Amino acid sequence: MTFSRIELSDQIDFDAAVSKVVDMLCLGGVVLLPTETVYGLAVRASDSSAVERLQSIKDRGLEHPFSLALSSAVAISDYASDISDLAKRIARRCLPGPVSLILDVSLSESEFRFLPLSVQAAASSDGSVCFRVPAHIFTLAVLEKLGEPIILTSANLRGERPVVSVDEAIERLGAKISLAVDDGVIDNEKPSTLLKVVGNKFSIIRAGQVSGETLKRLSAKMILFVCTGNTCRSPMAEKICECEIAKRLNCSADDLEEYGFVVMSAGISVMSNGGAASNAVEVLRRRGIDLSNHESRQLNETLVQFADYIFAMTRSHRELILSMCPNADTRLYVLRADGGDVSDPIGSDLNKYESCANQITTEINKRLDEIMK
Repeated sequence: MTFSRIELSDQIDFDAAVSKVVDMLCLGGVVLLPTETVYGLAVRASDSSAVERLQSIKDRGLEHPFSLALSSAVAISDYASDISDLAKRIARRCLPGPVSLILDVSLSESEFRFLPLSVQAAASSDGSVCFRVPAHIFTLAVLEKLGEPIILTSANLRGERPVVSVDEAIERLGAKISLAVDDGVIDNEKPSTLLKVVGNKFSIIRAGQVSGETLKRLSAKMILFVCTGNTCRSPMAEKICECEIAKRLNCSADDLEEYGFVVMSAGISVMSNGGAASNAVEVLRRRGIDLSNHESRQLNETLVQFADYIFAMTRSHRELILSMCPNADTRLYVLRADGGDVSDPIGSDLNKYESCANQITTEINKRLDEIMK
């Protein structure tokens, strides 16, 4: 194939460039693509001949499997259908991004089994596959338009340092590349973090851009409570939930993150970064819970994406969250187990707030029975 080069710039026809790369992959070409860490060589995962050619270019045997790059974290479940909740949590929070996830696919009846056997062997070691969702806008667009995974590997030969520019790749690999996408020099000091997840434990195989301490925080279960203004119901629920979890774990509410739990609250329509309603503060003070330092928080897509359990105070709150993030459906509930609404006590007396806090406590404990069993 004749070598060609695409230089990414503000003037480029982005869609046409994406289509050109997709066409080359479909023709069996080896394409040099930028990622957020280094340049990588890519071929279509369903093309066994192209994968064999890539193995030859890299001088790489089956003992060093390639990564399988997908267009989204959600797509990983299609190719590793029995992954653990922890793996889903890390994928949802870290991807797209500089994290590669090694997951077991040996027992999985998934899309991975529909790839050619030679490709499965090239991408799998001991029943595990390394999944990657690169956080580069162009490469992600290629994956989305292609509609299937690519085999993706760093563009360096064995023993050489990673390739950080197209000119360097051409110097090393020359005519072995069919098409190169040039996004300038990509010179990150650290590679992607290589992470193996087995059940509900993870181990770092290769240190990289995302630190172990950050991964520990990102692996915690996050419970999010949502109301309208984040001044009454949801902040009370946040603090009550922390206390109820701490009781069950026999620890301090301040130490929950060490036990793998993070509890937060937010509002659908927060007017300002104000505090909690005075009656909410007083009702919780009587229970020995300090709500005086609360600052109202606006709900956003990142909070919804990170949360493992989202509890809305009303059915209308749930519908509004769904309209913002439709893919949150499986993690989104109304707090009341019977599907009803928690009444808003705003503007009412202490008795109404006390009644609301009692109801919230009862419903939270019902939910925790399931979450912590």
